[in-house]
Amino acid sequence: MKQLFLLRHAKTELIRYDITDFDRNLKERGINDAQLISKKLLLRNSIPELIISSSANRAIQTATLFAKTLKYQEDQIVEVSQLYDGMTTNDFLEQLSKYGDHKNSIMIVGHNPTIEYLAFNLSKEFYKSVPTCTLIGIQFPVDDWKDIEVRTGEVFLYEYPKKYK
Repeated sequence: MKQLFLLRHAKTELIRYDITDFDRNLKERGINDAQLISKKLLLRNSIPELIISSSANRAIQTATLFAKTLKYQEDQIVEVSQLYDGMTTNDFLEQLSKYGDHKNSIMIVGHNPTIEYLAFNLSKEFYKSVPTCTLIGIQFPVDDWKDIEVRTGEVFLYEYPKKYK
């Protein structure tokens, strides 16, 4: 059984003329939301064995906050720049196979619309919104990441900050 956690980065500062979209940082609300949702994951004892993140500031900051809560080594977060621009579902599955060797659970920290598309394309049924800091858990009845096929995963987790406010 393989478990995939798809996480949209937490709430960020507004787009400004003096910084690029890539360089935007988390707002205080985003930091608080990431701490909240990461604690919910910790309480479930569903700790990913690997965290892969977009290399954009807000994604790395979100991944780092999750790593701290989950006691995951921050220097082990894998940055994949293609997650910033988005990738096809097939390209994404290739990345899982590339990095997921001997891992049963992987967390991906990225952006919308990619996270929402992946949740829809990889699970049998996912038709929910994906606001900032939404965490979606999908499990697959396979032994190897390369054996995952589209629309075969079961959603077992759907967490988002406003659920608790």
